Amino acid sequence: MKIQLKNHDWFMTLTILALLCIGLVVIYSSTFTAKTDVEGYGTINRQLIFVFIGFVIYFFVSTVDPSLYRYLPIQIAIFLVIFFLLFYVKVFGDPIRNTNRWIEWGFIRIQPSEYAKVALIILNSAILSNNLAENRDKSSDWTKKKRNVLSLLTDLVFNLKGKFPVLYSYLLAAMISGVCIVLILIEPALGNATITFMLCFSIFFISYPEQRKFIGLLLVALLSMNLAASTINFSAFYERLGFSLIVEGIDVALVFISIISILILTYVLRMKVLVVLLTFLITISGFIGIKGYWENKLPEYQKKRIEVFFDPDADPQGAGWQLRQSKIAIGSGRILGKGFLQGSQSKLRYLPEAYSDFVFAAFCEEFGMAGATVIFALYVFLIIRIISTGQKAENTFESLICYGVSVMIILNVFINIGMNMGIMPVTGIPLPLISYGGSSIMVTMIALGLVQAVNIHRDEVDMQESLVVKSISRIEY
Repeated sequence: MKIQLKNHDWFMTLTILALLCIGLVVIYSSTFTAKTDVEGYGTINRQLIFVFIGFVIYFFVSTVDPSLYRYLPIQIAIFLVIFFLLFYVKVFGDPIRNTNRWIEWGFIRIQPSEYAKVALIILNSAILSNNLAENRDKSSDWTKKKRNVLSLLTDLVFNLKGKFPVLYSYLLAAMISGVCIVLILIEPALGNATITFMLCFSIFFISYPEQRKFIGLLLVALLSMNLAASTINFSAFYERLGFSLIVEGIDVALVFISIISILILTYVLRMKVLVVLLTFLITISGFIGIKGYWENKLPEYQKKRIEVFFDPDADPQGAGWQLRQSKIAIGSGRILGKGFLQGSQSKLRYLPEAYSDFVFAAFCEEFGMAGATVIFALYVFLIIRIISTGQKAENTFESLICYGVSVMIILNVFINIGMNMGIMPVTGIPLPLISYGGSSIMVTMIALGLVQAVNIHRDEVDMQESLVVKSISRIEY
């Protein structure tokens, strides 16, 4: 333990502590006059407990060797636990505000969709690193040999892992991620489902052997999505020409240009036809599923939030109320803010959820742009330390964990602050380490503990290697 503490990244820990202290200050300021649970009575006391437990978990996780998570039984256990929690909260959870997002066992209350983020960082990092590192060159061997369609299909069905290890890795990771994302989506928790999808997508992109081809596949997906949705079409062009190529609702020109563009991308970037075809089919299927979910399953209040994002004045007293009050709070803080405990929007309850979802707006009202700059600087410094740890990691698995944690924090910060400023739709995404919430604090501290573990155990190995080198040099001398 002494060596671990000696090699601990105290700059990272102090940055975490500073953000937690800012959170405690703004939560206290937003709730010190609260008299009911709805107004936030008692939140500061609970947050203090969350912070204490979070730090205990943070230091504990940092002592565990990250290589432990590479064992298959551990990975299976992590997946089964998170799958059970997500399934349980949907089927047996008590609805709160028309959603099943929380599990309450006595005084314990957890939000499984938050823990799913860390679980998927570990699982995706393990799955992709296990095969990509050793099979990166082997994965393209099949393209060098002439193969008939029958043998290709046979290998695809019966020997996918052996013949196409990279494709196998990504399909397995996508399947596991997809199951969790769907379970989060049907809670419903659209914001968390979106962040989890973007998080997994980022890990896929970072770990892909040839990122240029990955970008090509992304363009194929975008072309496929536009082909299904017809967002960009030639209607205006047809009106000018005086004729149309739309036949029974299908734009023939759009179909032709999209297919030709996909074929050109496939040829120029030397992408596998099989992978391009799978990307096309998955994108079209995903669009059909999303469209059906929007029309039949998405709760009306979430539709309102998205519609208000595009037109905040459409419902100023309803769905647009939070957004308007948040902008007022941020704007009224100006450069130096109104001062501690002087925030009128949060103090007079004009700003809902000032201690959780809109904690950034409440902080800016009291500490202004100067305070916001401090928060941004702390987050930037924290992310730099995380990425730096990932760059120095011993192997691909540990690097992917660090990069995944940095992406998770970046997404949460960007979406929460963007929501507060009106440049993102209103969702229940907390501001890491600052917003009130036990699950948010615990998950973030676990994730940062994983990064600290990578740093600690890497330094231990470096120290041992350094001692061996010194010993050999002394013998030779």
